[in-house]
Amino acid sequence: MKKFELIARSLEEWMQEQTAPGSRNSRDAKGIKLPAVRVLANQYQCSISTILRAYEWLEQRHLVYAVPQSGYYAVPDGGLPEEAQWEGPLDFASAAPDPRVFPYADFRHCVDQAMKQKQAELFLYGTDRGLPSLIELLSEQFTDYQVFAKKEQLFITSGVQQALAVLALMPFPNGKQTVLLELPGYHNMPPLLQGLNVPFTGVTRTAEGLDWDGLERSFREDNIKFFYVMPRFHNPLGTSLSARDKKRLLQLAHKYDVYLVEDDYLADLENDSRKDPLWSADTLGRVIYLKSYSKILFPGLRLGVAVLPHSLVPLFGAHKRMLDIDTSLLSQAALEIYIRSGMFAHHGKVIRSRYAERMRRVHQQLDAFADLTSFGLAPRNGGEHTVLPLPDRMPVRVLLSRLAKRGILAETTERYYPQAYPPQDKMLRLNISNVPSLRVAEGMNIIREEIIRLTSSTHRYPQA
Repeated sequence: MKKFELIARSLEEWMQEQTAPGSRNSRDAKGIKLPAVRVLANQYQCSISTILRAYEWLEQRHLVYAVPQSGYYAVPDGGLPEEAQWEGPLDFASAAPDPRVFPYADFRHCVDQAMKQKQAELFLYGTDRGLPSLIELLSEQFTDYQVFAKKEQLFITSGVQQALAVLALMPFPNGKQTVLLELPGYHNMPPLLQGLNVPFTGVTRTAEGLDWDGLERSFREDNIKFFYVMPRFHNPLGTSLSARDKKRLLQLAHKYDVYLVEDDYLADLENDSRKDPLWSADTLGRVIYLKSYSKILFPGLRLGVAVLPHSLVPLFGAHKRMLDIDTSLLSQAALEIYIRSGMFAHHGKVIRSRYAERMRRVHQQLDAFADLTSFGLAPRNGGEHTVLPLPDRMPVRVLLSRLAKRGILAETTERYYPQAYPPQDKMLRLNISNVPSLRVAEGMNIIREEIIRLTSSTHRYPQA
C-alpha cells in the first residue's frame, strides 16, 4: 500500500474516533475540521503532494470535502457533502449501486495492475470454473458469509444470470423438469425460463413469509427440479426468512427430493453476523449458493459465483462450457487484486454504513407515521429496500404520476410477477441505494402526503 493510502486510512480512523459517542472534538457548522496540509506533512515526514493525494483519496470516497481558503472537513452526519444540495428527483425506484460511493480510482488501479500482473493469462483461454487464484481466494472469503466449501465446488460465472441459465438447462439427479419461483420474485427469472423453454410455476411469498401449504403441495405434485429462493433481503419485499423457516425449507426439500437455489445477492449488506445462509445448514447437498457482486460494486462487472454440491459439479461444468469458454479474465483478475488489497472489505464497510443509515431514516419515518396503514404495515428491513402495502382500490398509476410530478421516482411490485400470475396485492417498492440520507425524510413525507390525498379522494382507504 502506498504512503498516501496509509495516511488516508489513518485519517479515516481518526475521524471515526472523533465522531464516536462521548468524544470531544472541534467542529463547526461545516463539520469536523481536519489538520492542515502542512501540519500533516510535518507529522508524517512526507511531501505536501503526498498529503494532498491522501485528501484526494478521501474526497473520492465522500469522506471529506474541501472548503476554499479554509481547509478540509469531515462529511457531517454520515451524509455526502452534496446531499443537502441534491439536484434532480429522489430515486426510490433504482436498485443500482450508488455511483457517488463507488471507489473509481481504486478499481481503476486494480484493472491496471491486472493488466500488468496477469499478462500471460489474458492471452490464453481460461477454464470453465474461472481464474484458479481467484477461486482459491473466494473459497477463503466465503467463510465470512458462512459458506464453507472446497475450491472445487466454486464456479465463476458471467453474472448470476448465467449461473441461473446453466442450472435451468442442466439435468438434475432427481430427474425432474419444473422450476419453482417465489411470487413476487426476481423479475428477470420468468423471461429467462420462458426463453429456455423450461417449465415453471410459482408459490406465494408475503412479508410474513412463504405459503408453506402451497410450497409443500408444489413440491409433492409439480415435478419440481429446484426452488429458486432469496432467503435474505428478498426482492422485492426486502424481508428475510427466519432460522426456523430455513430449517423447515431444508426438511421439505429433502423429503420431496427438491434442490434449493439460494440467491444471496445482498449478502454484503448484512449487519447481523448471526444471520447465516441456507447453505450453512445444509448437510445433505440440497443447496446451490449464488453470490453476486453487482450490488456491492457495479452491475457492469458481470461476475457471479456459484457454489455447488459435489454431485452437481460435473454437470454444471459441462453445461457452462456449452454457453461460453470462460468468464472475462480481466474482470476476474481485477476483482482478485481488489479483494487481496483489502479494498473490497473497506468498500463493503462504507456501503453497509451508508445504506444502514438510509434505512434507519426510512424506519424512523415509518414509525413516526405508523397510523397510516401503508407505513404501519411496511416491513422494517435491513438491506436496501422495503415495500409499502397499498389498498386494493388505490389508483397506483395516479399515485406514481403524482409522485413523479413532485420529484419522487418509485415503482410498484407489479413487474415482479410473471404475466401468467397477476399480482395478488398492490405494493410500492422503495429502494434507498440512490436516495441521500439527508433527504429520506423529505421523500417519505411526500409519499405519505400523496397516499393520504388519494385516500381522501376515494374514501376507500381507512387509516389504521
